[in-house]
Amino acid sequence: MTALDGGTDGTGAEIGLVGHRRSLLTRPDARTDAVSLPVGKRGLVSATGIAVQGLVRFVYNLLVGRMLPAGFLAATNSAISTALLATMLWPTSLGAAASKFVAREAGDVALREALTRYLARLSLLTSTALGAGAGLLTYFVLAPGELTTGIFVGLLTIGWSGYTFVRGAQYATGRVLRATVWDGLSFVVAVGGLVLVLVLGLRAWLLLPLTAGYLLYTIAGWPRAGRGSIEPALRTEINRFVAWGVLGSLATGGFLQLTMVLADQTGDVVSADAYAAALTLATPASMLGSVLSLLLLPALSSAVGRGDLDAVRRHTDVAHRGLVTTVGGVFGVLVVGSRLIVALIWPRLSEAVPVLEVLLVATFLLTVSTVVTESIRSYSEHGARVVALIRSAGFVVGLGVAVALIPGMSVIGIALGYLVGMVIIGSLPMVLVWRRDRHRWGALMLRVLAGTVLAGALVGLRSAAHGPGWLDVAMIAVFALGWALLHRSDLMAMVRRSVRPRT
Repeated sequence: MTALDGGTDGTGAEIGLVGHRRSLLTRPDARTDAVSLPVGKRGLVSATGIAVQGLVRFVYNLLVGRMLPAGFLAATNSAISTALLATMLWPTSLGAAASKFVAREAGDVALREALTRYLARLSLLTSTALGAGAGLLTYFVLAPGELTTGIFVGLLTIGWSGYTFVRGAQYATGRVLRATVWDGLSFVVAVGGLVLVLVLGLRAWLLLPLTAGYLLYTIAGWPRAGRGSIEPALRTEINRFVAWGVLGSLATGGFLQLTMVLADQTGDVVSADAYAAALTLATPASMLGSVLSLLLLPALSSAVGRGDLDAVRRHTDVAHRGLVTTVGGVFGVLVVGSRLIVALIWPRLSEAVPVLEVLLVATFLLTVSTVVTESIRSYSEHGARVVALIRSAGFVVGLGVAVALIPGMSVIGIALGYLVGMVIIGSLPMVLVWRRDRHRWGALMLRVLAGTVLAGALVGLRSAAHGPGWLDVAMIAVFALGWALLHRSDLMAMVRRSVRPRT
């Protein structure tokens, strides 16, 4: 049985099912699953969570960039990036491990409880150690002498680490709605607190509201788990999965956060602020991949646990087509409309436009590889190793290109280096799954190529005209219509699946 169907352990104990109202008011419990939402609603609720989390950092940076002098935007982003980078050294992959293994072992209640307890303790220990390290690094190296900043970077590391673990555990037990509702509450705490800090002029406390939001989410959602231990073989499998996941996370999300730290260290305040502005706009879109992983990994792992590889292949094909169709349209609109978007949000930072365009293309390549990456990782621990090695290769090559280009191109060189890395990281997993499962993706890739050419042509035409203005709006409409026509068959299939009655 799958995690959302309930199950039994060796003694006949059943995994209980709870309604979503009850799941909202109680802490997650390894012995129960929330009643499964229909596929369409589950996707909508998850997308809402993505949007809310993207808005947290976007609104945060919008307020800081608009209300404080030059330099604060880059400094705040650099501090946040340091904390997020620290969490990728272990805790982020623990969230993926919770999503995978707790869902896979849905038929054994005692093992589920022991797994949750083991992962929770590991999350607490590693996040505390990494929080201390990130705080000390900030105080002594990145922001020398700024004790308050160092403390908040450390606490933010702990809060974000706990958030990723709790979210993974909730997705593994079907509590998608609960996870999203608490995303909204953490948004209110973070943004509302920031407004208060700005009104009171407490500039040294800018990171406090964001930290408080994630700590609230962590404390309220920390899962209940009974006693018990897990077999050494399973512990070894989990640790290997996490270790390879750490390597992969550092090569993707860690690479993105590292580029912000590099931009801040260039010493060019205006360019660093422009990079921070572009990163602020690109980051919400990049979060789609991480949340989609939480949805896909439990489903694929459950199918692998049942030995149903045909289901893995079908699920991969449908999810990949849907992801390419929707995300491609969204990213294309953002690239074509980048000049207008920057003018509306960051009117003083027009230098952010080319950086934003490059980051959006790179983030698109990473995001559309999510489905095939999780398909590889769900098969076995060897899949996690393959993904980690591919991502490491992309990281090394991309970072090398970025470092080589910084002296002559400043922050745009950093963005180009990140793009080179994402070409490797996004393309190789798709080629591997395409060949392994013999998917019929040839026509899909040709349509993506045609859409890319259309976007490139529109950007070239836009650069020859003064603006921004109505021409930018018209070009956005042209691209959206062109993309919809190119992918009309996949779009119609998605609509039919979303309205199909649940069986």
